[in-house]
Amino acid sequence: MPKKKVKKYRGSKTCGGGAKKKRRGGGSRGGRGNAGVHKHKYIKFVKLAKEGLYEFGKHGFNRPKVVKAEYKALRELKLRLRELKDEGILDDELYRFFDAREEINVGDLDLVVDRLVEVGLAKKEGDVYEVNLSEIGYEKLLGAGRITKPVKVVVNYATPKAIEKIEAAGGEVVSS
Repeated sequence: MPKKKVKKYRGSKTCGGGAKKKRRGGGSRGGRGNAGVHKHKYIKFVKLAKEGLYEFGKHGFNRPKVVKAEYKALRELKLRLRELKDEGILDDELYRFFDAREEINVGDLDLVVDRLVEVGLAKKEGDVYEVNLSEIGYEKLLGAGRITKPVKVVVNYATPKAIEKIEAAGGEVVSS
């Protein structure tokens, strides 16, 4: 397309656009910004989007600070579990079991306490198992599930229901 000769318009007030009000505002260009990219500017949008030069809509997400703090604790737990696996303390099955949970329930503890004794993360003195959940990386003990074995648990926080169930089974909860 040949270049339009604008030189002849120099010095004129409107450069051939008619009255000075005619080219004012965003209406003369089909709207401002992304206006019309799904209507009258659609072909332009499609062509530029194929080349990766045009993005439509909002992009990105800023996570709230409260959630960031929760994810920091989860990240630390996952790192601790990875260290235990790399040291050979946790096997693949036990690692996958712990890796799927942010907190541990009383019922889950009942399922794996024997395995924890085998790998050396817990002790058994007589009938009572001793488990330090803070050492594994868990901060919370929740009360879902049933526990049948007497367990002495060391953890930062335990819910009242979890404490009640462990004490009913003959164990105790020690907060660290």
